[in-house]
Amino acid sequence: MYDQTITPARTTSKSTREAHQPAGVGSEQQKPQFLAMLHDALTEPGRISKAYTLFHSYSFGNALWIAEQLDARGEPLAPIASFNRWRELGRVVKKGSKALCMSMPVTVKAKADTKLAGADPGTEQDDSRRVLFVVRRHWFALHHTEPMAGAEPQAIETVTPDWNAGRALEALGITREDFEHTNGNVQGYARPEARRVAVSPLAVNPAKTLFHEIAHCLLHSEQARIEDGAELTRDLAEVEAESVAYLCCAVLGLPGLEDARGYVQDWLAGSGCDAASFTDKHARRVLGAVDKVLKAGKPAATEAEG
Repeated sequence: MYDQTITPARTTSKSTREAHQPAGVGSEQQKPQFLAMLHDALTEPGRISKAYTLFHSYSFGNALWIAEQLDARGEPLAPIASFNRWRELGRVVKKGSKALCMSMPVTVKAKADTKLAGADPGTEQDDSRRVLFVVRRHWFALHHTEPMAGAEPQAIETVTPDWNAGRALEALGITREDFEHTNGNVQGYARPEARRVAVSPLAVNPAKTLFHEIAHCLLHSEQARIEDGAELTRDLAEVEAESVAYLCCAVLGLPGLEDARGYVQDWLAGSGCDAASFTDKHARRVLGAVDKVLKAGKPAATEAEG
């Protein structure tokens, strides 16, 4: 069982943060740099909330990547669409505009070995498919476009989608149970194998705690820990869960960001973990979990497209 207790926050100096900042932060990359994106997201909550408002129809990781690309060019955050979609909206991409990248899923058929005993030559034995992620450069921001001659441009609306905790828990298959811990310092706990979470009625930031425990259910089941092996220490698991909580609160404008940042710093300074131990793999897991939580809490009509 994972429980979240109140721990003293440790501060990290600017020079220390920069020492662990990966090369490439702030520059446009051909592939998303998850650790760099997570670093920026954990230090710029207002910008992350705005990015999600503008790009919520795409995955959370892609929303961060688009924001990073625009920032690297010195351009403002703005609504984005593909070349053809802008034409449908009565706008045309300006000549010389450079498209933005996103990572998109592509489903491919996995061909089986046709040399198996009894197999007919040229006959596929397995029709299974797998999903690959490829980088596509198909999107342009509003300031890359101008009204199309003779067309009436349509209004560009940016609306933050409604998010509901009960809807998210149901979609994720997680049950919220009554809090039964006797330790007054425990804010909440998770039982990943049972897909159950609980939040103390005395929790300082109940929403942040709920996100933290949901993250444990998504990332730290017994099977997941077996697959991760010894490299996923308790400290790293707590950093992952609290990073998810921080980002969800930042996106939805909920309180608890300073506490979450201190909690992350404290666990990074723990005996079994340091900032260098938190790799791109961990950052990718965090962003993936945030994407699942945010998608799960949306109305079905506003689910992400990419």
